[in-house]
Amino acid sequence: MEAYRRVATNDREISGGSTSGDSNNDDAPAPLRSRAERISDKLHALAWSVSASFIASYTRLFYTIFTDQRILRTLLHASIVLFSINIVLILYLTVYLPHIKFPKLSNSKISASSSAFWDVYCPRVIPIMTGCGVIGSFLLVRACYPVWGFLSPLILGWVALGAFFSLHFIPWF
Repeated sequence: MEAYRRVATNDREISGGSTSGDSNNDDAPAPLRSRAERISDKLHALAWSVSASFIASYTRLFYTIFTDQRILRTLLHASIVLFSINIVLILYLTVYLPHIKFPKLSNSKISASSSAFWDVYCPRVIPIMTGCGVIGSFLLVRACYPVWGFLSPLILGWVALGAFFSLHFIPWF
């Protein structure tokens, strides 16, 4: 197994063809996962989601964030703005580009909803989203610090992971 893999430089390499003549089969599709692995993933996601909802209800997370006077409102509002920017950029990448701006790209094998397309058409969006997410997370933890103290990052991180894992239960077709 090689430590590094060559980056694709044209459409033929992206679509699975090889121009270098090597017989390395790096582009082979990944094997399907077994039923036990899929069930294990769902059970782990369920455990995270249930524990996150328990923590959110035990700490009265949303009530505390929106009504407690100890929350630092300026930092909370700044984190909400940064997370809103992330949501708008996600909608831009997943809805606007592939369905409105470029509904059909007949001259290219790359879909407008792929990360390879995003890297070429709008290369700064992902770094901006990363920066907004990291700074927004730090600001949210700092805004909640007067209420829960050193447990703030643990509570907010646990609830965020539970929210992410709850996406396992959204059906896709």
